[in-house]
Amino acid sequence: MTILQRLLHPSIRPVRLARKKTEVPTNTYQAVAELAGTLRHHQEMPLRIQREWLAAFLALVMMAGLIAGLYLNVTARTAITGREIQSLEAEIAANKRDNADLQTHIAALLSNQSLSQRARSLGFQPVERDEVEYIVVPGYFPPQAATFVQPMAETDLLAARPEYNESLFEWLGRQIESASRPVR
Repeated sequence: MTILQRLLHPSIRPVRLARKKTEVPTNTYQAVAELAGTLRHHQEMPLRIQREWLAAFLALVMMAGLIAGLYLNVTARTAITGREIQSLEAEIAANKRDNADLQTHIAALLSNQSLSQRARSLGFQPVERDEVEYIVVPGYFPPQAATFVQPMAETDLLAARPEYNESLFEWLGRQIESASRPVR
C-alpha cells in the first residue's frame, strides 16, 4: 500500500504488529536486530499521526513562504519608490539649473547696456529732458498703491466677536435646555 493510497483512503489502516518482549541483547547481532525492530515500529506509526506531522510541516513551510513573499514585496516596493525619488530629485535639480540659466539670460537681455544697444539698432535715440512732452488724458487715473490690510479701530481689536462669548459648558447647557422643551 502506497502513502498516496493511505492519504486518500483514511479508512484503510495499516496492520499493527504485536511487539515481542525480548530480553536484553547480549551480542552485537541481537542489538542491531533490536534496533531494526524499533525502526520498523516507527515506520508502522499510525497514519493519522503521520498526517498530522505532514500537515504541521506543510503549514510551517507555507507560513515561511508567505512571510518571505511579503518581505520581498515590501522590499521591492521600497526599492522602486527609492528609485522614483532619486529620478524625481535629479529632474528637480535639472529644472532648477534650467531656471537659473533662463533667469541669467533674461537678466542679460534686460540690462541697460543690452536694451540701449538694441534700441539704437532699431533706430531709437536717447531723449533729452527738454524734448519730452507730457500729455494729460482726461478721465485717466494713475494706479494707486495697493493696500492689503485695512486699519482696524482700537475698539475692534479688544472686543470679542459675539459668536465666541460663551464657554463650552454654557453652550452645552443651552443645547440640552432647548432639546428638553416641548415642541409646539
